[in-house]
Amino acid sequence: MKRFYTALLVMAALASVAFGQKKYVGWSLGYFTSWDNTYTPENLPWDAFTHIAYFQVYPKADGSLSLPSDDIAKRLIAEGHKRGKKVIFCVGGEGVKDIFKSACSNANRGKFISNMLAYLKRLGYDGFDTDWEENFDDALFIAWHKDLRDSINKLVPVPLMTIAAEDWFPVTGKVHMYVDQVNDMRYTGTEAAQYPNSMNVFTAAGASKTKLGMGMGISMGNSVQHVTDICNSVINNGYGGIIEWDITRNGGAPANMAAITPFVPPQGYTGVYSSGPTKYREQVTLTIDAGNGMGSPRIRYSIPDGSRGAAIDLGIYNMNGALVTTLFHGRADGGDFSVPFTHAGAAGPYIVRLSAGNSSLASKAILAR
Repeated sequence: MKRFYTALLVMAALASVAFGQKKYVGWSLGYFTSWDNTYTPENLPWDAFTHIAYFQVYPKADGSLSLPSDDIAKRLIAEGHKRGKKVIFCVGGEGVKDIFKSACSNANRGKFISNMLAYLKRLGYDGFDTDWEENFDDALFIAWHKDLRDSINKLVPVPLMTIAAEDWFPVTGKVHMYVDQVNDMRYTGTEAAQYPNSMNVFTAAGASKTKLGMGMGISMGNSVQHVTDICNSVINNGYGGIIEWDITRNGGAPANMAAITPFVPPQGYTGVYSSGPTKYREQVTLTIDAGNGMGSPRIRYSIPDGSRGAAIDLGIYNMNGALVTTLFHGRADGGDFSVPFTHAGAAGPYIVRLSAGNSSLASKAILAR
């Protein structure tokens, strides 16, 4: 197996540029509830999703957890991983109210986080979703998310961390730097016209548009046209993804599932950023992910939204500056992207270079056989 390591990262000033036109949403996260049984983990229409969130884990006031069925969770995780999907669990929900204040207090927050991570590790989840919806204590809300990020950054691999956010509560936008996805919980059939204006609370707080997900109530009266409009709005406005509330309610809305599926990136698609945990950035970046035994090496790059039309080149060069392999050449839109490190050359040092116009970024990689 090939292994390679990032030995040096060199960044130069880069003008606002963009990468390839996105045909798909970055993610489609569906909430699988513990009380509806329209679908089982085995017959879920998995092609409509990149992520499934098992709903729900309830916090208790002392920082312990009230957990759903282990059997269903294990089956969801097994079926999802079989198909290359991410399976996470949701903590919170409507009705938790002041319990969150106690669980996230200075006295209980460490225990609460430890219990969340113990549950994640025990069942093999890919991450978790936070869902504090009401009776906010802004300071505790922010502290909980910060401490969660600090805790998961110590794990290998780093779990995915998402938030079910409410654009009508601005504090939910203030934790964008700690999470991988900020998913807006607008679910009724009239919400399509309110996007993208409702996302302004998150972008005003500094969140990248590529980190934001638009919500839909897939079994709450949304029409196929509404579903299609939301998906197109995500793509046309440069947002990250979509989420669907209670995918098992009222017969599971199979027509809506079918409408979502064409917008979901196919397995192995490399034109969109990773569906796994990613630290999104507000500026152009270029990094190399060695895999560390957890997967194939990849080259990852982030381009700010709003940049259009620049000529882009991504290639592998030898130490003399000669081009060895072209990985991408063309014009593109903004976003976070990744491609496999595909190079069959001899072991040794190489330069991965991203150029746009008269500027470039470069990273040195050592390929070992």
